[in-house]
Amino acid sequence: MSWLSLAAGLLRDAMSSEPAPKQAEAPPIAAQTVDDLVGLLNQHRAEIDRNFDSVAQALAALNARQLQAEKMQKRWNYGLAAALLIVAIAVIALIFVRQ
Repeated sequence: MSWLSLAAGLLRDAMSSEPAPKQAEAPPIAAQTVDDLVGLLNQHRAEIDRNFDSVAQALAALNARQLQAEKMQKRWNYGLAAALLIVAIAVIALIFVRQ
């Protein structure tokens, strides 16, 4: 079976499948008074603040993991540089000893 026939089959299956059912939209909340509207706005703001806090926590955790990975990478780089220096000194020493 060639790649083109496999791709054509997958494309045909994707096009013949039924679309996902649409989710029913929640009816808009109607505020009866100004106090209800203020309450809804405050609730919305509190939800947005919680979402921002969760995103900030996720970014802080990601930043901490990245800093840890960077420290590990620096250690590896220093270790490899030291090993390269030791090998270079050993090669130079062997060259001078054989002459």
